[in-house]
Amino acid sequence: MNQMREAISQAAVAPLQVSSGGGRQQYRFGKNFAGFSGHFPDYPVLPAVLQSLLGQILAEQIVGRPLRFQALQQAKFTRQVRPDELLDVTVECQQQDGMYRCKAILTVADERAAQFVLLLEERST
Repeated sequence: MNQMREAISQAAVAPLQVSSGGGRQQYRFGKNFAGFSGHFPDYPVLPAVLQSLLGQILAEQIVGRPLRFQALQQAKFTRQVRPDELLDVTVECQQQDGMYRCKAILTVADERAAQFVLLLEERST
């Protein structure tokens, strides 16, 4: 998983923008990005599990600490994310009792590709 996190970090094309409780990052995954491997042969699509991981990684950067995945809620994956498309990821987090509820929205060319809520808990490093 650490290799995938590193590959995702390398795909960032702009500096992270952080505001109060939220943040935004843009990514471009080339056709050789490991996450496309096998999903699907001859028609690469960014898997939903990696889109969720993008939200978690951005949430961790926003709150400044590692977080453990607990649940994915209200998930809607409405547009395929293909190689070389500019993917805009925004995440807004609210903390309550050691848990974070983070709403993520992923867009490509101003078209919503995915929207979901991540429940994440604080974890030690």
